[in-house]
Amino acid sequence: MNIDYLQEGLDCLMYCGLKLSQEQNILIANSLITLQTENRFSNIYFWGRINGIEKDYYVAFGYLKDCLKDRKYFYSTDGYQWFMLPFVQNAKIFQATILCREPFNGDPSLIRCVKLDPSFECDTNQVISATLPEEIKLKEEDRLAAIVFIITEECAICPRGALYKLTDGCIVRNEMFRGLNELQCEDLSYYQLFRLPRNCLRENLSKRNDYNYPIDFLDSIDDVIPKRQSFSLNLQRNGRLVVIKSCLWLGLTFFHKILSRKHGFLYIGDGKKNYDLLFMTS
Repeated sequence: MNIDYLQEGLDCLMYCGLKLSQEQNILIANSLITLQTENRFSNIYFWGRINGIEKDYYVAFGYLKDCLKDRKYFYSTDGYQWFMLPFVQNAKIFQATILCREPFNGDPSLIRCVKLDPSFECDTNQVISATLPEEIKLKEEDRLAAIVFIITEECAICPRGALYKLTDGCIVRNEMFRGLNELQCEDLSYYQLFRLPRNCLRENLSKRNDYNYPIDFLDSIDDVIPKRQSFSLNLQRNGRLVVIKSCLWLGLTFFHKILSRKHGFLYIGDGKKNYDLLFMTS
C-alpha cells in the first residue's frame, strides 16, 4: 500500500479486520518516509505485518525506477528501525519455509530445524534413486524473506492499467491510469498480479479481445489455481469501493476506489497458507 494514502487505505480495509493503531500508523508512515529519502526510492509501500509470538514483523518495500525489478524489502519489529530483508535464492530455504508450521517468534536470529521431505528420481514408473529426509537449519530472518516473497508472488494485486511497460522494458506506474469503471471493477480479469509475469506475453495477450501491449504483460489473477476460487471480490460503499480477499493467504486484502488511482494491498496474518481451500470450496 502506497504510503501517500496509507491512512485512507487502512480506513478502506478496517471493516475486514486489517487495522493498525493510530500510533502505529503515524510511526510507520513517518519512518517509511525517512527510509524512502535515505534510499532515494521513487515510491515506497507498506506491505503489511507478519504476526509473531513475542514481536510482530512490519514489512515494506521500495524501488528506484522499475517497480517490479528494482524492489528492495525491509522489515522492522518496532515500526521505526528498518532492516533490509535478505535475498533468498536457495530452493531448500523455500521448501523449509513451506514445511515449517511453527509460528513466527519475532526474533530474526532464531534458528529452527526443519526436516525436508525425501526426494525420488523415477523413470518409467520405477524409482531409480531416493534421498533420505534432510534436516536443515532455518533462520527466521530467511524464513520471513521467503514467506514475503511467496505471498507477493501468489496474491499481490494491482488493477489492470496501473502499471505501464516502456519500450526499453522498464515497468513504471501509469500516470494516465484513472481507475476502473463500474463495469470493469466486478470482472476479475481486470486485476493482475503485482509481480513479474510468469506467462509469456503472447499467452497473456491472447486471453483478451481488447489487449494492449504496454499494460497487458502481467498475469491475471484468473490464472491463480484454483481458478475462480482463489480470490473473493466484494463491492462496498454503494459500489464505489472494490475489496478483494485472498482465499489462499488469509489476511491479504486488496482495495480499489473505482474511477480513481487509489488502490493497494495489505497483508496482516500469521504467514500460513490455507491448504484447506479445496475442501472448503468442494
